[in-house]
Amino acid sequence: MMDPVAASSAPPRRRALRPARGTQRQLLDELRHAAHRGQLRLAYQPIQSLRGTGAPDFEALLRWNHPLFGEIAPERFIALAEHSGLILDIGDWVFRTAAAECMRLRACSGRDVRIGVNVSPLQLGSRATMQLWLQHLRDLQLPADALTVEITERVMLRHPEAVAGQLRLLADAGVRIALDDFGVGYSNLAMLGQLPVHALKLDRSLTQALVASERHRTIAGSIVGMAHRLRMQVVAEGVEQTTQAAITHELGCDFAQGWWYGRPLSAARTEQWLRAS
Repeated sequence: MMDPVAASSAPPRRRALRPARGTQRQLLDELRHAAHRGQLRLAYQPIQSLRGTGAPDFEALLRWNHPLFGEIAPERFIALAEHSGLILDIGDWVFRTAAAECMRLRACSGRDVRIGVNVSPLQLGSRATMQLWLQHLRDLQLPADALTVEITERVMLRHPEAVAGQLRLLADAGVRIALDDFGVGYSNLAMLGQLPVHALKLDRSLTQALVASERHRTIAGSIVGMAHRLRMQVVAEGVEQTTQAAITHELGCDFAQGWWYGRPLSAARTEQWLRAS
């Protein structure tokens, strides 16, 4: 048994320093000023064409690097932004930053780069916001189809009428629309024939189940076939290994996204990636 006197006089063990996590209230207070303070940035994950054709595609992913709390996971602060309404200002910053970066990447690479941007249902509730975004693209002289607005299947199911008009406004101007996280939950397939959706993005959980489950391969194959008959493209998300990449190709997916093809890159690294490829 350890001598209690010796134990009390022993020097304390040093613990590895970790960034403070911050309470929800602290994070919310800091999030209000994050964009203005230069703490927010976009990372760009490549979306690989499985047809060997087409312009380079990327998805813009929001990152928050706080000087005290460190890198804060999106699942922590995106929900806060949604509940507080801050997503309106942050989402506007994301769209405008992605559009400006897309213009710069096109200029430096000489290629028709396209970037996908995730959009909140709160943003889609404002027609004025959509019109300001379109005007921003015109001011940049960036073709509207260089941007893809990504919304989740869940949003479409819960707010079909609220977002339909805004999506048509964007699509009529040339902006592409992608339905994200498709293939989980209960899908209203009739909705696909009524809305201007250009692409379906298979949910990563479905993609990652393809290797072990014949049933999931059948489901994914049916989604691909349906999408193609509706003249939509299919993106397989979450591809992380050779077998998954092979199966998504065999199923007829048009694009694939995941660590197997590339991790999210900074804007500078994205430029280098374009030049190297």
